[in-house]
Amino acid sequence: MGGFLLEQWHWWTITLLACTFAFAFSNSKPVWAAVASTIVGGILWFWPDFPAMYQIGIFVVLTMLGTTLTSMLYKGRPTEEEVADDEKPRRVLRVDRLIGHVITLETPIVNGNGLFEIQGVTLRLRGPDCEAGGKVRVVGVDGIDRELVMVEPLEGVAG
Repeated sequence: MGGFLLEQWHWWTITLLACTFAFAFSNSKPVWAAVASTIVGGILWFWPDFPAMYQIGIFVVLTMLGTTLTSMLYKGRPTEEEVADDEKPRRVLRVDRLIGHVITLETPIVNGNGLFEIQGVTLRLRGPDCEAGGKVRVVGVDGIDRELVMVEPLEGVAG
């Protein structure tokens, strides 16, 4: 009774499928299956009679070893909740898209300066003094400091 035969193209197919899954699902674990199947395929290139039982054994051991090592390495890294606020990457806000929009001030503009928060980003406002609750229109954005927004009071609205 003969055993089953694994050929070199079987392992290259597994390599291709594992790479596809790794890229499609943005996961590093299938990469280890791709590495292991590439190694086994390489062994078969030089030793075509390599027993199937050993092929599967090498594939399983290398895949499990790589997956375990990857899990251990990433386990020590802090999660997003554990990272301090000042270490988190800053959110990118397209401030130039605000030009022409009307915003209601949560804090007053005093001596031509104020603050406004939108989508977790605090912007500096520059414009005429205005009380909190007043409405202003965004008329421009500073070209160098993208967090400085020029505003003007909205005509006909009491602030």
